[in-house]
Amino acid sequence: MAQRAGYITCGTAAAILIAGLVGAAGLFWPQQADVLALPATVRLQAGRQKYRPAGEFRQGTRVVDAPLQTLDAAAIEVMKYHVSEAEYALCVAANACRVAPDGNRQNMPQTNVNYGDATAYARWFSALTGQEWRLPTDAEWLRLAGDRAFDDGFSAEANGADPSRRWIASYRREVERRGEADLELHPLGYFGVNDAGVADIAGNVWEWTNSCFQNGKVTADGAVIESRTDYCGVRAVQGKHRGFVIDFVRDARSGGCAVGVPPDYLGFRLVRTVF
Repeated sequence: MAQRAGYITCGTAAAILIAGLVGAAGLFWPQQADVLALPATVRLQAGRQKYRPAGEFRQGTRVVDAPLQTLDAAAIEVMKYHVSEAEYALCVAANACRVAPDGNRQNMPQTNVNYGDATAYARWFSALTGQEWRLPTDAEWLRLAGDRAFDDGFSAEANGADPSRRWIASYRREVERRGEADLELHPLGYFGVNDAGVADIAGNVWEWTNSCFQNGKVTADGAVIESRTDYCGVRAVQGKHRGFVIDFVRDARSGGCAVGVPPDYLGFRLVRTVF
């Protein structure tokens, strides 16, 4: 393993013989698949992180940015690439995942999946490998995004006493984002890797996270969150920008994007906490 800039990049693991592993997990496996190559992963070391919570926050009646927080972040291992169509098809063949409308291509990300599909795959993959894999939180995704992460806060002027300033700033941002749509699905690796070694971050496949949409109130000085309520029927998704999508939606372009510009595609990758 080669270490750089606080990250450890792990190569693709050796192939695992399925017969014994699947038998131990009590899972069905198609006859033609006798080996499974574990996905390439990247390890992010533990550290501290600046994070702006996901949701809508108010100061009195005005919508304002959530205050930046400092978090103690645990070490995690993340899949270098999105889960592919071929990998997801194995879960479907095991009767553990819902059939997706896409193909069975090894080099293409699995899209048109909702939050339930992604978590079903995580349960199946965890049982198969004996490791606890899950969707990342919104904060974890911003960590693994490395140099492609962003802060979706607005300027001090847009957070000021005149609410029209924020509306105008939000409108301009959405117009810019609508012009960035890319509706051609690209193969894994098309968008390159970030400084952490994670591929296809902020491409045209947004990724489901485990974080719920939050409504909150902040103090008069905007420095502290006084209260918040989670709405877990809507989850944060991350890509070129943070979005919020109803959890059963598989194609946000056709509806179900709760806030902001809809993602081009919805896909996912998994993480696991390491010690």
